[in-house]
Amino acid sequence: KVSFVIGKKYTKKTAPIPLNRNVQLREIPAHTLAVRTFSGPPPKDDRVLRERAIIDTTLAAAGLRAKSNSETLVYGYHDPFITPNILRRNEVAVLIEGSV
Repeated sequence: KVSFVIGKKYTKKTAPIPLNRNVQLREIPAHTLAVRTFSGPPPKDDRVLRERAIIDTTLAAAGLRAKSNSETLVYGYHDPFITPNILRRNEVAVLIEGSV
């Protein structure tokens, strides 16, 4: 899945209409994420699992927890191939219970 954010000035009704029928607009309610940011190429599954484990441990130490059955979200900055991996940014995130 691929997602993006439309600016605050738009609503679902005033957002540009997608040209591709496979693109759907939907509103996501406000939420709080716990996130680990790191550089490098798009992460493989083992790296995502390691980052998620660090998030879970850190949340527990802070008296917080991930939402039950919360999926692990992976975000990446993937521009043209000319950008060295050290300058690419990736994030692994998880929804947390409540807000901080």
